[in-house]
Amino acid sequence: MAYILGEREFWGLPFRVSPAVLVPRPDSETVIEAALALLPDRDRAWRFLDLGLGSGCLLLTLLHLYPAATGAGLEASPEALAVARANAEALGVAGRADLRLGDWRRPGWTGGLGPVDLLVSNPPYIAAATVPTLMPEVSRHEPRLALDGGADGLDAYRAIAAGAASLVVPGGRVLLEGGEGQAPDIAGIFAAAGFAPEAPWKDLSGIERVVSLKH
Repeated sequence: MAYILGEREFWGLPFRVSPAVLVPRPDSETVIEAALALLPDRDRAWRFLDLGLGSGCLLLTLLHLYPAATGAGLEASPEALAVARANAEALGVAGRADLRLGDWRRPGWTGGLGPVDLLVSNPPYIAAATVPTLMPEVSRHEPRLALDGGADGLDAYRAIAAGAASLVVPGGRVLLEGGEGQAPDIAGIFAAAGFAPEAPWKDLSGIERVVSLKH
């Protein structure tokens, strides 16, 4: 329905959507909730980074909520990047958003993206073999690039962890959305990369949805 209407609300803001991006979901608002709690100073010039922009709902919402902040975003799909850029313009934050085409699966992807105070991401976390079994409105219509997390669903987290230490300032944080039951594995991947796992954030269903890590 969101693709038919061409829009979906996220954190009270309107976001344009197309079949090139995941439809923003209430579960992902847990990332925003965590960021607001961990970065209480709304007037500080924070630096944000969103890996896997999609519609841009995470980064652009943060820039809306933190008027002195700047942010960068990386997106592998040119079509999705166009949607995120249109949303940045519509929300009036394009001047503070550096939205780039890039892929964390390729060498050198971290170049020019840091340093940042907060890295956020809702990466693909569905195990490849599970994607065809998802609800038809997801498996048939939403972009596989944003769903398929490899054999165990954790490929994107490994790639992000490998570059995160060079991007996030000491004392900075990483907030990552994950699937049900994945929080311990994600925390372990980042602990091995030098990050300190914090208590995960639960969504409205009580699922540990967002992994919080401190550098």
